[in-house]
Amino acid sequence: MAEQPHDHPENPLEELAARLSGRLARKPVDLHEKSATHVEGGQISMKESAARSIRASALHMEDSAAGYVRAGSVDAGESMIGVAVAGNATLRDVTNSALVARHVEADHVRTVFLAAGRVEGRISTFFTPWTAFAAGAGLGVTLLSGKSLLARLFSLIFKRRNA
Repeated sequence: MAEQPHDHPENPLEELAARLSGRLARKPVDLHEKSATHVEGGQISMKESAARSIRASALHMEDSAAGYVRAGSVDAGESMIGVAVAGNATLRDVTNSALVARHVEADHVRTVFLAAGRVEGRISTFFTPWTAFAAGAGLGVTLLSGKSLLARLFSLIFKRRNA
């Protein structure tokens, strides 16, 4: 069986982003040294910019910040993202609060919470399974002991008032 030649674009994510943009009928958005409250588009490119929320098929960020990101693919370098929900994320030198993605490729990423199907690269997380268990156990002990301490305190206060 003869092999069929395949015409591969240089970056398959660009082809995916173009298809998703066509489906969503959104125009590309380019932000350069700007800030915005909400940005929505097919392909969004940000450089030295900030946005409170972003919804895109594909997002490219350089030296930028975003509060909430929902995108099919995210490519970010030297940026900060509050919460990101993405299909695929390629991150370099990014600080992030929460990241949820199917596939993550990372280099020097710092995050508090990460939920991903597949992760490649270097990511530092605050909550590992052990730290999450320890935090949960500490919270449980605090709530249980705090309840009994409050009960004792209230009983002492009411005894003094009634006496």
